[in-house]
Amino acid sequence: MKFNFPNTLKIFGIIAYDSFLGGICAYLAVSWRYDFLNIPAPNHSATHAAFATIIAVVIIWILLGVYRAVWRFTAVPDIRKLLIGSFLAIPLAVIFLFYFDDRAHDYPRIAAIITLGLFFVLLSVSRLLVMVTKTGDINGFLQASSRNNADAFLIGSAKSLQDYIRDNVRDKNGIQYNVLGLIELEDDYQGRSIRGFSVIGDLNRLDKIYARYKKDKNHYPALVCIESNQPQKRRLLKIASEIGAPLLQLNRNKGTALSPFEVSDLIGRPVQDLDIDLVRRQIKGRRVLITGAGGSIGSEISRQIYRLNPSEIILLDNSEYNLYQINRSLINEFSGKIKCNLQLIDVCDEVTMEIAFERLKPDIVFHAAAFKHVPMGESNPIEMLKNNVIGTKNVVKLALKHKIKSLTFISTDKAVDPCNIMGASKRIGEMIIRAAATEGKISISAVRFGNVLDSAGSVLPLFEEQIAMGGPVTVTHSDVERYFMTAEEASRLVLQATALNENQTRKDASIYILEMGNPVKISHLARQLIRLRGLVPDRDIEIKYTGLRPGEKITETLMNHDESLESTYINGIKRLTEEMYTPVDMRDSVRQLIKALNEHDEIKVKSALFDLLPEFIPNGSLS
Repeated sequence: MKFNFPNTLKIFGIIAYDSFLGGICAYLAVSWRYDFLNIPAPNHSATHAAFATIIAVVIIWILLGVYRAVWRFTAVPDIRKLLIGSFLAIPLAVIFLFYFDDRAHDYPRIAAIITLGLFFVLLSVSRLLVMVTKTGDINGFLQASSRNNADAFLIGSAKSLQDYIRDNVRDKNGIQYNVLGLIELEDDYQGRSIRGFSVIGDLNRLDKIYARYKKDKNHYPALVCIESNQPQKRRLLKIASEIGAPLLQLNRNKGTALSPFEVSDLIGRPVQDLDIDLVRRQIKGRRVLITGAGGSIGSEISRQIYRLNPSEIILLDNSEYNLYQINRSLINEFSGKIKCNLQLIDVCDEVTMEIAFERLKPDIVFHAAAFKHVPMGESNPIEMLKNNVIGTKNVVKLALKHKIKSLTFISTDKAVDPCNIMGASKRIGEMIIRAAATEGKISISAVRFGNVLDSAGSVLPLFEEQIAMGGPVTVTHSDVERYFMTAEEASRLVLQATALNENQTRKDASIYILEMGNPVKISHLARQLIRLRGLVPDRDIEIKYTGLRPGEKITETLMNHDESLESTYINGIKRLTEEMYTPVDMRDSVRQLIKALNEHDEIKVKSALFDLLPEFIPNGSLS
């Protein structure tokens, strides 16, 4: 245990206060007894009793660790320890008097009982007064037992730990773990106790504490994170994954309930919290259309927009089930306060899309509809290109025709130097968007994502499933790395980019990206996730490397050599710029590609793709 001078000073202060309080109680007890007999206390017996009690209290307090309790976090176990300490200290003082003060000849026997009662009452009252004064709360005083539950360490700041313990006391089930000790982040109370639980260290010593416990008990206790501070949580996450400890966290949406750390906690950087006020001003009172509204990104965009009070939200998807699910989710979450229009339409169906635009008259469009699974696209290149290219062309054409206020296109980092069909289709989508902007009629932008955690087809939900089944966890290559972002970050980036771009000139269209830190190795994520579930990689769960699939590459980038990066006034969002494509060239090239797609002529499709994308070097089905 490292030396902590302020904490040591507090401990000396507590022992000094309690021992002198005991001495005063002993002095008063002896004095009152002789006063009752109307005679003075003989031979300084009151003073001798006080000194004996002071020495006895110091000894017992050190032996029992009574001084460890933090007064403002007092609970029943602390009062119980005070009672035990008092019952031991006062008889010990009498023993001292017996041996060192003429066999306690002048010490009244009733004085020991008076001293014991008065000392315990004053000790308890002083603790409770500090607790009420500092916290204003007496409800969490009682402490439920948890001896028969699984072992765990609680981790957090002193305040968060005491709040969690207090709130769990109010639950009839009490704390659902046998708490082995508290890991206190600030290291202000090491060696003391909070509501009866010992503070045994901080994060710097957690690995040693945990290793010692595993050796003694031969099993893995859980780490329960009560702290909401994100840097501290990320640090704890790193430590837990290194020592192979099961890790739980407080679910802030469910009171004192606990939940496992989610895959979104593994990205190794702070989650970007973007400014949404500008977006609210843009969305409020307008009709908003989201294509692909039932997908992973589209559904989260729909939820975010719903909170911004549009006059109407139009959910468009070609999947009946996905459309039903997002509609039900919005109704359950928001009680149907905003008009929600469901459109079961394929974006490639230009005629039906035209009817929808004419009838519904959207003000703002978010184009999220797309096929996104890379290996699936390599197996079905024509269908992926048709859906992603023709769908984007139709949406852009109708947005221009009906003069909507704003159009935002969802792209991907795989559009940079594409080597697969999905990336190529998204790169063409970016080109269509940029070309359309030169007509200067509406605000047009694109947003380029990394991998979205927990999205449909993402690798991390697959890892969870494989771990639950006992393995193996499959990774394509040990060096594969990707940029990651949460679905909430992705949707907010889309909304923020839309608002940013609306303030630009109509002939400008930009591609926006979120600052996502450094790419993360997939194999590292797999190992972290296995450890966080209390298992050991390569021992409990095998990691199997299967080799890169068609269309995949080792690493992705967020911009190519032709693009430049600009800052925006929104922290965390960057703007990419490049030379504009001319509408005439784009229309001719895209028309040739669509013709080849409709004819299912792979040779012509390849030729048209290479005309549009000289940088496209396929390593999959069209290679």
